[in-house]
Amino acid sequence: MNEVPRWQGGYGVQLFIEQRWSDNLMSGSTELDNPAGLYENKQITHLEAVYTFKPWLRITGKLPYIRQWRRQADPGGGTSTERNDGFNDLTLALPIRKYTNGWGYSGHVGIVPQIRLPVSEDSGDYPVSDGTTDYGFSVTFERETAVYIVSTAATYWWEQGRSTEETGSIDIDLGWNFNDYGALHWETELERERGGGKWLATGPTLFWNFNDVAMARIEYKQVIDERVADIGFTRGNTLRVGVGVVF
Repeated sequence: MNEVPRWQGGYGVQLFIEQRWSDNLMSGSTELDNPAGLYENKQITHLEAVYTFKPWLRITGKLPYIRQWRRQADPGGGTSTERNDGFNDLTLALPIRKYTNGWGYSGHVGIVPQIRLPVSEDSGDYPVSDGTTDYGFSVTFERETAVYIVSTAATYWWEQGRSTEETGSIDIDLGWNFNDYGALHWETELERERGGGKWLATGPTLFWNFNDVAMARIEYKQVIDERVADIGFTRGNTLRVGVGVVF
């Protein structure tokens, strides 16, 4: 949950359930009529782990399991529901951070080289993965006091598949530590594809530390602006609920 561990030899695991839903059918930035009630939903189970070699160096692994389904139009004029389940790509990252401590605050600047490895083949017309190895890089910044948290991250992914577009994103987080165990955040995220796709969403996040071992987080993001690279459903609103433990 990007909070801990910050000590040598620390490790943890977390599980997030994410729900995405959209009935917004678009061609580029133009919204299309949807009289048949077509839609697309995704439920993503995020399995994630971290190990800290040194306070400034750690490794993370993220493996999402996707259940996706959509109602689509048939050539005969009716509709049908298509679905597919499976593991998406395994993302391995090596966050490298320089921590700073000042009068009443702490924080870091960091870089994060990343790689996405396919664990399942690209299958059928509705795959959960494009089946390629992709490379990413992030730059991160955070400053925290006893009262507030400010953080941001910028990420770019170099997609290797011919049918996919390279993607860049920016995430801005403003948080309030309302007591020793809880924090309320407001997060805004922008994701853009080189081919024209866009997703801009914002919303609240509640983080709770139960006992310095177990913690929980719930996030909701409401779409502000979105478009697709070709013709299809937008990403839509998202809800994420997760728990984690750290040692």
